[in-house]
Amino acid sequence: YGTGVIDTVATTGVLEVHPGAVNSVPRQAHVEIDVRDIDEERRDSVLGNIIRHAEAISARRGVEMSHKIINQDPPAPCASHVVDAVQESADELGFTSMKMVSRAYHDALFMAQIAPTGMIFIPCKGGVSHRPDEYSSPEDMARGIKALALTMAKLAGPAADETCDDGEKAEL
Repeated sequence: YGTGVIDTVATTGVLEVHPGAVNSVPRQAHVEIDVRDIDEERRDSVLGNIIRHAEAISARRGVEMSHKIINQDPPAPCASHVVDAVQESADELGFTSMKMVSRAYHDALFMAQIAPTGMIFIPCKGGVSHRPDEYSSPEDMARGIKALALTMAKLAGPAADETCDDGEKAEL
């Protein structure tokens, strides 16, 4: 039933079973599913397949099933010139880097609707993030800040001819 594509992910973070007793047959279950993909059509197809299979299973078992789609925001690709500036900055600073697809529901999803957007990720111990045991070293955080600062300077453009409010030349 899967797409066979690494960019399609689905998670279930909420599963409530009622009455919630180990020795009784549940009368009701509530599940929340999050499906993400960089390709909106493929994501919607996966979601449709999940719904169709759930409906078929419920019909076969003679139980009620309903679903409600909470949101279906379109994927938001990062702006290529921002990604290029991040890569150039990492290269200039001598940092190792890799381009990644983030399927996370970041603020960037909404910012991309009004401005060119990109993201910089720093290493987390064991690749673990968005959990209480997430850890990034101070050195990695400092590298991330340096990469961000240089990227912002690159995107701001040359400032050599700009002057400050007091008429003095800006020094970079």
